[in-house]
Amino acid sequence: MDSIACPVCGSTETIDCGPPAHRKPLKVAGVPIDLSDLPLRHQRCPVCEYQFVYPRIPESRLIDCYSRSVNQWGTGDEVAKKRFYDHKKQLLEDFAPARSALDFGCYSGGFLEYLGPEWAKAGIEPSTHAAEIARSRGVEIIGPTPQEVDMTQHASKFGAAVIFDVMEHLINPVADLARLRDLLMPKGIMLIETGNTDSPDWQRFGNRHPYCGIVEHVGFFNRKSIETAGALAGLKLVHFEESMHFEVGRGAKRFWRWVWAYRILRLLVRLRIPLPKRLDDIASGPVPRSTEFSDHFLAILQKD
Repeated sequence: MDSIACPVCGSTETIDCGPPAHRKPLKVAGVPIDLSDLPLRHQRCPVCEYQFVYPRIPESRLIDCYSRSVNQWGTGDEVAKKRFYDHKKQLLEDFAPARSALDFGCYSGGFLEYLGPEWAKAGIEPSTHAAEIARSRGVEIIGPTPQEVDMTQHASKFGAAVIFDVMEHLINPVADLARLRDLLMPKGIMLIETGNTDSPDWQRFGNRHPYCGIVEHVGFFNRKSIETAGALAGLKLVHFEESMHFEVGRGAKRFWRWVWAYRILRLLVRLRIPLPKRLDDIASGPVPRSTEFSDHFLAILQKD
């Protein structure tokens, strides 16, 4: 078998961890995608600890799905509370050298709007539908991807880049971080939130973790791998904390019924008992949800 290089550190000592357990039918941002030509496998790098899906899904195929997505993410007060926007805003105020924020993957601009009028706001967003909504909220959309941003206008412009729920989508994370670094002013920061492969449930479930069931999640980080990616992009890690992706409500605590139903379906598959297609798809996919709610992290990378 040919050596597979880690997309972060370049090591060829990567370890095959088996096929992904994607939810079916396969969709990216709600848009159907065909991956039948790709023999996808999960890989883990023992050097920097980055985990990734290989072969890499062509970025053009993913961007096409993102651009056509019309899914809506809530952006009201309830979402701000559940997603801990107040804490994230405080981190920006504590670390950013200026109140100008670029949201990479801003979608419809909900977090930027939450920052308030004292912040200058810009976004990078591939969904044409979401970008229009963001513009209506006063967000300057400077490009659909970092590579398509006009550097003559925006280099060294921003005090902070916000990267929430995006790192796991990136085919070339170091190159994207390096491009975003060039958009930051000196001492500018990146505030990143993504899944944490050091979390207990990730260690337990591996590539059957629910975070891996989403097709567009193609790369998975922990403290070591995000610090390594940042360093290779010319950034240093200045803050790291475990985080909850969503505030846990009473309804979320009912997940055990879904976990047990999933386990029963998996047992029936192992016993070779035929199941209807929908149930068979569920059984072959990831666990329904994580039992560990602090399975993300917040990291701040800073430009010199």
